[in-house]
Amino acid sequence: MKKFIYTIAAASVMFTSCVKDDNIPEPAPGPTDSELVLNEIMSKDTGDNPDWIEVYNASDAEMDISGYILNDKAVSDGGFAIPDGTKITSKGFYVVDENESGIKVSSGGEDVSLSDPSGKLLDHTKTPDMSADVGLTWARMTDAGEPWKVSSPTPGTSNGSAANTPPILTAEPMTEHTLVYSVEASDADGIASVKLVYMQNEGVVTFDMSLVDGKYRTSVPQANVGDVIKYYVVATDNTGLVSYYPEDGITTPAEFTVIGGIEEVLFEGEEAGNRGIVTFNATPFYADQVDEIRLYYFLPGQTQDDKEKVVMTNVDGVWSGDIPAQNTDDIVSYYLRVEYKVGTKTYFPMEEYDVDGNVISEFNHDDGTTWPTYTVEEKNYAPVVDIDVTYTDGPLSKVTFPENPIPGTDILVALEYASAEEITEARIYFDAGDAPIYVKGNKIKGEDDASFTQTGVTVNFAGMVAENGIAVDAEGSTVSFYVRISTATAEYYYGHDGTMHLDDTPGGGTTDESDDFKADPTLWNVYNVQ
Repeated sequence: MKKFIYTIAAASVMFTSCVKDDNIPEPAPGPTDSELVLNEIMSKDTGDNPDWIEVYNASDAEMDISGYILNDKAVSDGGFAIPDGTKITSKGFYVVDENESGIKVSSGGEDVSLSDPSGKLLDHTKTPDMSADVGLTWARMTDAGEPWKVSSPTPGTSNGSAANTPPILTAEPMTEHTLVYSVEASDADGIASVKLVYMQNEGVVTFDMSLVDGKYRTSVPQANVGDVIKYYVVATDNTGLVSYYPEDGITTPAEFTVIGGIEEVLFEGEEAGNRGIVTFNATPFYADQVDEIRLYYFLPGQTQDDKEKVVMTNVDGVWSGDIPAQNTDDIVSYYLRVEYKVGTKTYFPMEEYDVDGNVISEFNHDDGTTWPTYTVEEKNYAPVVDIDVTYTDGPLSKVTFPENPIPGTDILVALEYASAEEITEARIYFDAGDAPIYVKGNKIKGEDDASFTQTGVTVNFAGMVAENGIAVDAEGSTVSFYVRISTATAEYYYGHDGTMHLDDTPGGGTTDESDDFKADPTLWNVYNVQ
């Protein structure tokens, strides 16, 4: 056999010169005269079936192959040693799969070798790229003979014994959101064509599917909400045999109805523990076909019968709606409803139905116990006991809180000014877990010396209860606050680290930094009741 192989190789070089077919593997290194040979290799089976390697005994006697080595390399090192006591009858087969051997042969092409127990190479082949040949094998045309070719699988039986069969066609169901549909099709005789027959309402279109990266693919036209889509795939081999997906696709094609839905929902507020206003941003499928999206929710103490409705606002295909700020540990239940221009509705989360229209999914918009929820988390700030902050901009130069005040007592907050400009009003705004409440300071008149101290701003935590009912005088409670100083021309907002934010629009200016500042309590001062 060795002499025969080298004769063929030499002739091939003589007549082909420098022409090379990339689909034909490199010639194998010269094997020995062993009658134990590699015979067939599966490197990409259908589904999750494992790879396997077949060895053939071409001799007239039974052979003990204990310790012989199979490998996915051209050498024996690191390969799989065939278990002790393994024998092959004369003209018989030994098949071992990946689960036992640990050998996974790359579908992109790989060396496979057989060596004796000493490591001496007995046989070797290099599989071609089988990525488009799912369910087929790389096999000798006849047992122990030449050449090798892509073949229908015959594990444990003689090569060439497989009858001519229709193509192997593997596919997954298409959905309304499929933009590119792909299937796998292969046949030992070669694939002549793969086609998608696509029926949208009463229209029928046939698409030729192209082989790309081992799969046959085609683009799928966008449907409309309410459309009924039917389809099937037909694969034809070079002998004229055909396979279908679904198997009876001509008479009973696959089918689905386009219902739409929401592609993505983003929540603004999660990073802050859902404190404050929580904004929902929803991106629906078929945005141009949407008539309206609504956000429904109910709060602790309410039921779905008390649910609130928010008609969301559309900006460039993204619908937005808000749930107001709630208290710490409150659980908010919600869902979204999309209504399309054709009158159909869908929900987020998505509902699923049986043939009679009954809801069979976990989520049911008519059952508030199944709605998704979020919990308002506690607001956490770095502990601060003594607030003594100096400012360099505007009329306020310093704000001082007393150190370690007694809970439940009046707290005197000192505001020091450094300006001759008339100050019309001083306020301190506190946020105790909901919309800010504020305590007004005394109105101050300007002084000629351009420096004066106002000491009359008194905050009585003992009597302060936020609109959400949270008392702010309890030991360990946390309060955030800012100071607002008003003059005839501007308002000055003072936060932590000596920052000052200006709004001079009341005086006819153009600067207004106040809205962003007021909406972000992380910029405010923090006071912990100890």
